[in-house]
Amino acid sequence: MATIQKRGDAYKITVSDGYAAAGRQIRHTVTWTPAHDLTEKQIEKEHDRQAVLFEEKVRTGQYVDGNIRFSEYAEMWMESAQLAPVTRTVYNDLLTRINHAIGNIKLDKLQSHHLEAFYRNLKENGVKNSGRWAVTNGFDELIKERKLSRVKAAAIADVCATTIGDARNGKKISFKSAEKIATAFGKKTTDLFTVHVETTGLSDKTVLHHHRLISAILEKAKRERYVPYNIAAEYVTPPKVKRKEPVYLDDEQARDMVFHLLDERDIRIKTALILLLYSGLRRGELCGLSWADIQPDKGLIHVMRASQFQEGRGIVEVPTKNESSVRAVKLPSVIFGILADYKTWWTEQRLIHGDKWQGDAGRLFIQSDGKPINPQTINKWLADFLERNGLPKLTPHSLRHTFATLQIAAGVDLKTIQARGGWADGDTPMKIYAHAIKSAAEAATDALDQILTPEQYRKA
Repeated sequence: MATIQKRGDAYKITVSDGYAAAGRQIRHTVTWTPAHDLTEKQIEKEHDRQAVLFEEKVRTGQYVDGNIRFSEYAEMWMESAQLAPVTRTVYNDLLTRINHAIGNIKLDKLQSHHLEAFYRNLKENGVKNSGRWAVTNGFDELIKERKLSRVKAAAIADVCATTIGDARNGKKISFKSAEKIATAFGKKTTDLFTVHVETTGLSDKTVLHHHRLISAILEKAKRERYVPYNIAAEYVTPPKVKRKEPVYLDDEQARDMVFHLLDERDIRIKTALILLLYSGLRRGELCGLSWADIQPDKGLIHVMRASQFQEGRGIVEVPTKNESSVRAVKLPSVIFGILADYKTWWTEQRLIHGDKWQGDAGRLFIQSDGKPINPQTINKWLADFLERNGLPKLTPHSLRHTFATLQIAAGVDLKTIQARGGWADGDTPMKIYAHAIKSAAEAATDALDQILTPEQYRKA
């Protein structure tokens, strides 16, 4: 029911429109000012009529609250959205640019040309502020001078140990990490690092991320009747991103990699990389494995969680990417033989560290004191292994692609591949591996041709 409050010569009419996701009551208001020649009785009758009309508009979804600006609603959206910490950080970064461009525009005044101009601007030269990176020649001397280990230096600067290692070796690190390191060690960033600036515009994929966030915010605004439609989803063509073919090993390259892995002396690298190749696990899922998830007697590993590095919190346990990612993966016996050898090494490390051991979660892949490793360490291990053995450059996710494409080539059905890989739906592997699926179909056609068609009728 509408409420009416006299405000000077005008009347404020307020109507409740249910509740938002966070329990906040949605209220819409309108101000009605009576004509000067109306009597008090006529005014009372008319403001009651205006209240009924306004309430009907709200009830039927015809009313649009044009007073709220995009940035104000985006802040409300972020407060109520159920987001993983890393996703929330990414969205906050995106909203910095979004609000700078369209934040002051009222929701009902936001037009397609505002968004299109914003997307064009994102692709212009010089927009990519996040492209700043830093290199130092003096940080290694500073660490040695203060007699700090890489892990201790990482704790002081609140960055991961891998970043400290890169900085000490004169490799590129992010500008944000360089700032944190310099501040922690009482230095100016420019005194300790040489800062470089990326001057290109944002990639099509990053522009699309901005578009999708705007669309998600406006979609909720539409449901809550702040706007009659979602301008981003219904009137703006999203930026097109050219799909890149996934990088993966063919069967011969994969066999070559396994050959070198079986000969690898570092049991950590050997176990981690061969598990990625044979299981198709995501990097975070691999780092989230605990010994309780391993069932050698049944030939299974259970994917129950993932591990993630978050600034300010360090290495934390997070849920898997989606519900389908919680799964059991069947593996051959050779993998469990390697895991048995790795368990021997792991147990020795626990005994060596004694009371200083901090591996209560029983994670497979650990730092020196038993804590879970930073997932970025897997990238380092892989890069080191590939370089030492003269193999093509890959990322951990390339091994996931290899896992999928080899199964497609072997004739495994997509439903099984989807379940083993933990994709939310069957369309995802079909889209990602379209090229491999086409090649497998052509091979199947050739095989059937060889079986059924008389030789004289086959094409030369």
